[in-house]
Amino acid sequence: MNSKDHYWQMPAAYLRVFLHHAADRQLPLGPLLQGTELQAGRLRDSEHPVSFGDTRQVLRNVTRMLGPGWHLALGPRLTLPSHGPLGFAVATAADFRAAVDVLLRFIGIRAPFLTLTGTVDEQRFVIRFFETTGMGEERQAMIELALLSVQTLLERPLGRELHGASLALAYPPPPYRDRLESAFHASLAFDAKGHSLSFPVAWLEEPCLMNDPAMHRYLLNRCDEEIRELQGAQPAELTVRQALMSKPGQLPRLSEIAATQNVSARTLIRRLKRENTGYQAILEEVRRKLAVDYLRYSDMSIAQIAYRLGYQDPSNFGRAFRGWFSQSPGRYRDTATQGPLTR
Repeated sequence: MNSKDHYWQMPAAYLRVFLHHAADRQLPLGPLLQGTELQAGRLRDSEHPVSFGDTRQVLRNVTRMLGPGWHLALGPRLTLPSHGPLGFAVATAADFRAAVDVLLRFIGIRAPFLTLTGTVDEQRFVIRFFETTGMGEERQAMIELALLSVQTLLERPLGRELHGASLALAYPPPPYRDRLESAFHASLAFDAKGHSLSFPVAWLEEPCLMNDPAMHRYLLNRCDEEIRELQGAQPAELTVRQALMSKPGQLPRLSEIAATQNVSARTLIRRLKRENTGYQAILEEVRRKLAVDYLRYSDMSIAQIAYRLGYQDPSNFGRAFRGWFSQSPGRYRDTATQGPLTR
């Protein structure tokens, strides 16, 4: 188990969705919680988050009992309220562009194992999903559950299903492909360079059916509070890493990250030092990871990747990359396999 399994927090609401489905299938609760620190009585009504590791373990337990692909039946249960303030913040935005922006900004509240970016590619808007940690045998199920949630979040403000959208997954078709195609309303493609959801760029201008400016402002503040609470409960190293991963293309400075935690830059430096690390070391690791993801899973040029990672000159990025991998970015892109990364 890595540190993220213990320190990353997942909403209890999602775990209850798992358990309600299992109860409907008359599965005994004890085996479902085996290998976790969870107590059945505290789960029923508690809003206290659960660890990423315990969430994965319950998912693993249910899969062993019901078989691969069972999680796709959870789609109807992943309603707007199950996504907390984020769900309603997306739904009450003024237009679809603002709704998507909220999703990109706050996805870490509900799915800390993913980072989302949004770009315009010709006449399509493309949301790319980057994995921020390894998920072991639960990888595909976690990704597909997150994408089902994104589908719910984006369909509500539009008031219709995502027909006309395209969903690409960076792995081969699973044995339960038919159920996967039934669960998602976008057209599906497999063995892609990376996970992405694209739709006509014109959709961004459509008004949201539940637009409520006052409620939207309130919910954005709630989302900001949740981000701060989650970050305050974890090591400083993870806080800095998540802050850097959540804003690719505009990597925040240490002082900016400290400000979001309501502490001084010196205090954050001391906390990192106590954890035997520092901002520059974490930045370098994040740059390295993002460089690999961009080279393998995006069509950005090497110069675009360099600027996105905060390098003023692409040649500096080239030197850094050769220091990491003993080869140029171009050669890495030419030779890299398209399978999932091991992290």
